[in-house]
Amino acid sequence: MDGQQLPVPKDKGVPAAQADKKGNLLSKSRDFIQGAVDSISGKELPRLVEDFTRDMVIVAEGLSADQEGLRTTLHLQADEQDKLARQLRENEKKLNDLAKKVDALSQKAEKRQKGESGLKSILRQATWLAAIIGGAWVITTLVNALVK
Repeated sequence: MDGQQLPVPKDKGVPAAQADKKGNLLSKSRDFIQGAVDSISGKELPRLVEDFTRDMVIVAEGLSADQEGLRTTLHLQADEQDKLARQLRENEKKLNDLAKKVDALSQKAEKRQKGESGLKSILRQATWLAAIIGGAWVITTLVNALVK
């Protein structure tokens, strides 16, 4: 395996196409094993390390760019979340103010209705009193006119 080629046995009964396939398979296997041995022995180790380092630098740069993009997105999302929370608090405050105003207006409306019903009853009583006094005056005037 130190660069020696193994002899390929050729059978007399094997056709030439199959012999080529076997020879081709053996040469591919030998190349694979030789590549593995070279990797272990360190002949290609500097090149492999350089390739690995180059690939890892590319991966690291890509991860760094992705991380920076995620960080920017996170900051934007946090800012938007703060903004929405602020708007929610303002809307809740406005809603509470409106609820207080509605309560105050409903109380005023109730007082006004009570006042109007009280005023209506007073006016009704005053009308009856005026009618009674007017009727008494008419009767008194008629009695005085007839008695004279």
